[in-house]
Amino acid sequence: MSISSQGETFVCDPWVGKANASGWQSFPEFSSIELAEYLADAKWIYVSHLHDDHFHPETLKVHGLLDREFIIKRFSQPILRERLKRLGVTRIREIDAFEVVKIGPFEISIFPQLSSNSSGLEDDVNFDLDTSIAIKADGKVFFNQVDNPLSFEDLKNVHAYISQKMGAIDVACLMSGAASEYPHLFLGVDHANEKKRIVDRSLLDLAQWLSLLNPQYYFPAGGTYLIPGWLSQFAANVAQPTYPEIVNFLSDKRLSTQCISLEGGRFLEWDSESQKVEVGSSISPVVFEREVATEIHKVDPYVYEHFDAPEWSVLTKYLDQARSNWEEKVVRKHYEITQSIIFEVYRPLSLKDGKSDVSKHLGTFRIHAAKTPDRGVLSIHIDQRALFACVVRKLVWNGVLGALCLYERTPNRHYPTDFFSLNFLTITDQQVEQLVDSIEA
Repeated sequence: MSISSQGETFVCDPWVGKANASGWQSFPEFSSIELAEYLADAKWIYVSHLHDDHFHPETLKVHGLLDREFIIKRFSQPILRERLKRLGVTRIREIDAFEVVKIGPFEISIFPQLSSNSSGLEDDVNFDLDTSIAIKADGKVFFNQVDNPLSFEDLKNVHAYISQKMGAIDVACLMSGAASEYPHLFLGVDHANEKKRIVDRSLLDLAQWLSLLNPQYYFPAGGTYLIPGWLSQFAANVAQPTYPEIVNFLSDKRLSTQCISLEGGRFLEWDSESQKVEVGSSISPVVFEREVATEIHKVDPYVYEHFDAPEWSVLTKYLDQARSNWEEKVVRKHYEITQSIIFEVYRPLSLKDGKSDVSKHLGTFRIHAAKTPDRGVLSIHIDQRALFACVVRKLVWNGVLGALCLYERTPNRHYPTDFFSLNFLTITDQQVEQLVDSIEA
């Protein structure tokens, strides 16, 4: 997504190709040469957060963007800044949240993650991770929510700030639906009904958001994804509304905001003098049919397939250490873990008769036991190689959990703290060396 004014261009979160440990494929697909030309004039790159469908090193390198000035929030932990530096970026501007800053012809303000989820579910983890951004140019204000899980109360505060400091919002890009593993990767649930429930709720939320922000134009969050590899068979149950569903719903609500689609290289141009608005195409995708793209990518391998992992008896030693590290963090941070958490490990993880193929099952490893049986169980079905790669930090838990695992959950209730805390289920390089030495001895 790019914003241009007075010949200057500001780009948000450029990502092309694979993300989430290759569990997501960007869509639509473009010619790499045309994309490089399209991005050539970009002067500033805003990176909203660490997830690799937003901070995507390969895209930044391949398309020659490392020499631009990067704009990020000043996070409590400078992980994003340091990763940009290691990538070779030398110009990084960190901006405090809720502060209007002048950058070229733009005024921008970045907004932090104020809640861990937009549903108001209780969560102890509350990462300082996601951000949103408001950009003002030529008297027009654009609000890009990105992935920031703002609650409606959070949005009220953000909207009040933008209105006071920058003016009324003219164009808004907002999320709609779930960019997560539920319900499509969960076994034993009514996928169709759960998808409909989530989509219906997200459309109601969207209408509420648009009623508050009241922009003249709205478009769904820029860029979508499809599921590659063998897990593509679950794609139909991803809980995201289609563009026609969004248009029809908002039309029924009789909102004054006009809904447009910019996916696939389209643009909205607003002339500040004549106030004329034009919607057109600036770059054309080479693959725009989702069914075609899914068919192309359904045999793609996942990145963990290139890794190896120790046999089960050795792997459990790594898991014991990772669990100990996780427990120490949970206790120190006073996290309340609700459900029992169990890993069901396979080599390979695959499907048979609608369930994980038990003939490939290697073993079960319990991370946590609930205080009482009525709290229930979260069972995570995972490939042995993906599990080991996450434990030794070759892969990031967030991406693997969000795209490459299958789940069973009783009762079927989401506890954010339980799930998010698994990002701490890792071991240090020093602990890896000690384990290798003890195993060899």
